[in-house]
Amino acid sequence: MASLLFCIVSYGLLSTWLYLVHSINEKVESTLPSSLLIRVLIIITALSFIIQKKPGVFKNFIAITFGLVLVFIHTIIVLHLLLNTFPDIYDFVFYYEFFLMVFFCGLPLCLCIRMV
Repeated sequence: MASLLFCIVSYGLLSTWLYLVHSINEKVESTLPSSLLIRVLIIITALSFIIQKKPGVFKNFIAITFGLVLVFIHTIIVLHLLLNTFPDIYDFVFYYEFFLMVFFCGLPLCLCIRMV
């Protein structure tokens, strides 16, 4: 169940990212979220969800996801309040790509630590 939800969330996150990248006319091939590393990490995370022995992996996934979302929203607000500027689409794409990298690289690590 958690593995299926992760795949759906990953698809949604990457589809949103693809839409944002196309809206600023950037080459998709030159960005890190389109690399092979992200695909491998998605597979590792999905398999880690499947082989989890301890209960509560779904709650852990939701807590990590919403925690990261809140941290990045607060980061965007604080940085742009300190800079006294309004974020444009390029800033949002940068922050979103950084969120995706932390999410897709950090979640397999958290799940592997949870298995130990």
